[in-house]
Amino acid sequence: MIVAIIALSILLLFAVSLIIVLRRDMRRISLKAKKIREDGSNNLIRNESGFMSNELIEEMNILLKESRTGKIYYEQKRHEVEQMMTNISHDLRTPLTSALGYIDILKNEDIPWEERVEELWTIERKLIRLNELIDSFFLYSKVISGENKFEKEKVNLIALLEETAGLFYDDYSAKGRDIIMNSKEKRVNILSNRELLIRVFDNLMGNSLKHGEGSLVIDITKCEDEPMVKVVFSNELHDDDVQIDKIFDEFYTTDISRTKGHTGLGLAIAKQFTEILGGKIKASYNDNRFSIILFYSIS
Repeated sequence: MIVAIIALSILLLFAVSLIIVLRRDMRRISLKAKKIREDGSNNLIRNESGFMSNELIEEMNILLKESRTGKIYYEQKRHEVEQMMTNISHDLRTPLTSALGYIDILKNEDIPWEERVEELWTIERKLIRLNELIDSFFLYSKVISGENKFEKEKVNLIALLEETAGLFYDDYSAKGRDIIMNSKEKRVNILSNRELLIRVFDNLMGNSLKHGEGSLVIDITKCEDEPMVKVVFSNELHDDDVQIDKIFDEFYTTDISRTKGHTGLGLAIAKQFTEILGGKIKASYNDNRFSIILFYSIS
């Protein structure tokens, strides 16, 4: 009986000691986790006493690592969104400022009627351009959310490229640049959505205008081995920071694009819309020449 009481007392004492050690470890781990969280350090929790479950410590360390990764990702995206909003403001302000400048010119009563009409047409084009930019941002948000379904129809690719290029004529001319189209075909029909296709071409020409140098060359050729048409937009570009693998990311910008005011959405829109239309898109950068290559099925 005495032996049993002694054994029970020893067992109880061991249990109490173990509880004390576990509580101390829990307190130590709690303080350690708090310090790691507050300091933002890369330290991990250790099982110093050996009484805590290694599986529990491992799971806590996994949570710490995931929390750090999530925080870094959040901060990166927050910075990218802030940069994008700044650049969107710049993109929208550019045609608006230009239109306001032409309005100031019209306030001069000495301007001949013919020149006044020409200035009004220019203002209209600038405001149409502004409206298209706004539509592009809203359209992109709807597309990526899956809200809109787009019907396809037969579209003359050559005519649509010429139409879009015409909207950029003044902007390219102002910089002493041209848009040069090369095609053996006068008409190439594809099954597509006119609105989305215009947005694709608009963004590619706008991207070249902002960041490219020299003339924008557009080559249209029919593929020999399959019923597809290949469209290549290419221009000179001197920028060693270009990362082709990120060029279609939503918020991707390089130092050169930040200085010129680029939303980071242009090529993302082009990629998203091209794939929705069943086309293919890729980019290349060789010998200071940047190219966007599109493929569409011929109807």
